[in-house]
Amino acid sequence: MVALLVFLPSTVHAGDVARFNGAWDATLSCPTSPDGAKAFSFEFDVQIKDGVLLGKRGTEGQPGWMRLGGPINDDGSASLIAEGITNLSEYAINHAQKGTPYKHAVSAQFDAKHGTGKWITVRTCEFTFDKMKTD
Repeated sequence: MVALLVFLPSTVHAGDVARFNGAWDATLSCPTSPDGAKAFSFEFDVQIKDGVLLGKRGTEGQPGWMRLGGPINDDGSASLIAEGITNLSEYAINHAQKGTPYKHAVSAQFDAKHGTGKWITVRTCEFTFDKMKTD
């Protein structure tokens, strides 16, 4: 008798990212930049569905708009992209003119209820995420 043993790597099934699904509150906080750009902070809403994050602030295509998005891995790690359009130049890196497009990679980590992330450019800006309670 011949027995065939198949060893499969231990994997987390794609359905496990469902623990991240739902509405989240997000905050982006940037300190004063070494180039003199002023500190700022703002809140925005995020939705996660099937392990894909999407958050938006402002009106797309207009100064002050930002979109944050990308997949969240089974282990909660995420490589996201933040892109947008600068608003007031005194808050922008290198005092970029109002209406200048930007795009930054964001490294993030989530658990079922909280998350943190950051983008690193001339200054390091931090994201916090809190899952909204459902009743």
